[in-house]
Amino acid sequence: MARAPLLQLSGISLTFGGNPVFDDLTLVVQPGDRVALVGRNGSGKSTLMKVMAGLVEADSGTRTIAPGTTVGYMEQDPDLSGFETLGDFAASHLPDGMEYRLAVVAEGLKFRPEAPVATASGGEKRRAALAKLLAEAPDLMLLDEPTNHFDIQAIEWLEEELSSTRTAFVLISHDRAFLRALTKATLWIDRGEVRRRDSGFDGFEDWRETIWAEEDEARHKLDRKIKAEAKWAVEGISARRKRNQGRVRALAALREERSSQIRRQGTAAMALESGPTSGKKVIEAQHLTKSFGD
Repeated sequence: MARAPLLQLSGISLTFGGNPVFDDLTLVVQPGDRVALVGRNGSGKSTLMKVMAGLVEADSGTRTIAPGTTVGYMEQDPDLSGFETLGDFAASHLPDGMEYRLAVVAEGLKFRPEAPVATASGGEKRRAALAKLLAEAPDLMLLDEPTNHFDIQAIEWLEEELSSTRTAFVLISHDRAFLRALTKATLWIDRGEVRRRDSGFDGFEDWRETIWAEEDEARHKLDRKIKAEAKWAVEGISARRKRNQGRVRALAALREERSSQIRRQGTAAMALESGPTSGKKVIEAQHLTKSFGD
């Protein structure tokens, strides 16, 4: 018997500033899923994760969580205001008896619970937020760039930790090796829609290129059909006869279909070559000072 999804989004549409972000988006996260959430910069990955977490309300559609399911979310810039130390934040709302778990995670991530929040760096705050999430052990973890500002030791520890967990997670990361090592399914945001592939990030590029090639072929066929029908409408006197007006309307529908297609963003190609070391002076400064704050 199939298990109920942990989380399901159905018919989600969302606009910001009049610009559509998602249009009739649907996705499902199952128990045990290890999902890479991918898409170009600006495609709405973090926004979608906030919708999944229940922090952003869509214009339309439904968000359904299985009864009793707990969802934990680690955002890119965690808000630790109101807490004196990183440990105070990480231990807040921690289930009884899980203090040992927090200590283990803190050791693995090398974050100092006693460090003041007021002077903590962005990386330290992120470690505290991740430690809190891992210690809470929700049924579903939503991780938005969890390795940002992490050193290699912390990344390796986190990779091992996530590899051994039974908790489902959805992961956004620019670290492709991290995604390849951990994920077994892929959600791809492309022009406001989400496609799912039941394989991890490894092989994503080939899958994406195949889809784009199929789209290009379908678009070229549509363009050729529109061109042929337009030629008939211009040159064929019979197009003006009443019995052929249906064909004229069909041409208008084809043009409408073509104009509604969202073009994907191109990619930039750059070729860089290294040159010999220059002996020219790049900059010279004297009595240079720099300060931050007051």
